[in-house]
Amino acid sequence: MKKLLIFAVLLGVLAFLLFQVLPRRATQAVTKPPPPPIWNSGAVHSTFAGVQIRELDATRAELIFSYDLENSSNTDYQLTKGPTAVVMTRLKSSDTLSSDEAAELDHSIFLPARNRIRISLRISRPFSWPTGLKTGQMGPLHQDKFRTLLSQEVGGIAGFTLFDQATRLQIELPGSWQAVQAPSTVAQLY
Repeated sequence: MKKLLIFAVLLGVLAFLLFQVLPRRATQAVTKPPPPPIWNSGAVHSTFAGVQIRELDATRAELIFSYDLENSSNTDYQLTKGPTAVVMTRLKSSDTLSSDEAAELDHSIFLPARNRIRISLRISRPFSWPTGLKTGQMGPLHQDKFRTLLSQEVGGIAGFTLFDQATRLQIELPGSWQAVQAPSTVAQLY
C-alpha cells in the first residue's frame, strides 16, 4: 500500500509538471520580442537655408547644406554626431533612401522643445579650384564652374533624411536647393 501511495504521488507530480510547468516554458520560448517602436517623423520639421562651397585644398571642395530645424514637441532632443546619427540621401528618381552619398552631420546638436536651430551637412568632392581666385572675386567662368559642381552633386538628390537611432527620431531635410538662383548664393567662399 505504501508503494502504491508513493507511486500515485510521483505520478501526480509528473502530471503536474507535464500540464503546468512545461507548457509555460514552451510558450515563453515561442513568444516573439515586441517590434521596435516606429520612427518619430513629426516632431521636428526642417527648412532649407542655403548651400555653400568651401575649398578644402587645391583639389577638393566641400558642399555645406544648411537647414533650420524646428522642434514642435514638448521634448528636448540631443543628437550626437557618431554611429547612431545616420544621414541618407533621398533619390529624386524613386523617392528611395540611399547611403551611397557620404553626407555627414557637421556637429552634435541640441534642439530644445519649441525652438529652432540651424544645422549643416557636409559632402566633400574632388574639385579643381580656379587659380588666382581672390575672396569676393567671382567672374562668370568661375560661377559656371561652381554651378556645374553643385548641379552634378545634387542633380539626382531630392533631399536628405537624418535618423537618430538612439531616440528613433527621423528628420526629413528637403532638397530646395533648386530654388537657389543667384550666383552669390550658389558659390559662397569663406
